[in-house]
Amino acid sequence: MDEWRVDIRRGLGFGIALMVFIFFVDVGLIWLVADRRLVSLGTFVAGLALLVSLVALGLLGYWCAGLADSGYFLDRNMLVIRWGALEQTIPMGQIEQALDGAEVTGQVRFSGGAWPGHYVGYGESSELGQMLFYSTAPPRRQILVVTPGLTYGISPADHGEFLKALRRRMEMGPTQIVEQSSKRPRFLSWGIWQDRVGLALVGSSLVAVLALVALLAFRFPSLPRMIPLHFSSAGAPDRIGVRGNIFIIPLIGLLAAVANGVLGWWANRRDRVASYLLWGGALLVQVLVWGAAVGILAQT
Repeated sequence: MDEWRVDIRRGLGFGIALMVFIFFVDVGLIWLVADRRLVSLGTFVAGLALLVSLVALGLLGYWCAGLADSGYFLDRNMLVIRWGALEQTIPMGQIEQALDGAEVTGQVRFSGGAWPGHYVGYGESSELGQMLFYSTAPPRRQILVVTPGLTYGISPADHGEFLKALRRRMEMGPTQIVEQSSKRPRFLSWGIWQDRVGLALVGSSLVAVLALVALLAFRFPSLPRMIPLHFSSAGAPDRIGVRGNIFIIPLIGLLAAVANGVLGWWANRRDRVASYLLWGGALLVQVLVWGAAVGILAQT
């Protein structure tokens, strides 16, 4: 089986530069949050931006690792696309066409990780239908491998020679039958990613936690130094504490969301109803902590 290399230099360099830029932005955000003596809505926004940037760093790192370990493998029986932990095996007998991207006149929609030297994701074409991209070039400069249900966009460094070699092997025909297959990291196969109800329940709990933190950060500068943290059955405050303790309330909500989220994920593989009960329970906890926080704010 012949290996056809991918020119990773531009994409990897640009991706690493993006990660370095985000890292320095994160340092600035940490300094901004640490420099403020008082919690406010501004510190919440800076903290939220830091959280989002960490997710972006992880995603960029995953994409760059895939690009660094990428290649295409070709013989008479199959084309194999390797992109990090992802691997697509395309039987030669399933390939209907091998096109230069410039030959496609219709619009190609792309979604995924796109920057100069990196185009990995999925899309759709009015001519070719559903598409998967494992490429370092935009669709117009890719080789498009068309199969009955899916078109793959690739970009070997030696574009012209690869296209000739692929078409020659298509003409020769396969010597044995190979099954079309797709290998990917195990976490991408978790059922939760296809469970819209589950994702909505988990996402709602996390959004509720963030919204409560935002509300408390907004109100924090106007709170007195000491605030009531608990009330008796008669409605009188029976526990007083410093105002910073009010953030224990969303922390309880966060712990419930994380714990029930993990337990629900584990249960989802065996009993979907049980997972919904766990995730719904976490959402109920958010309602309770919101009620507690609003009650305290109303008394201060």
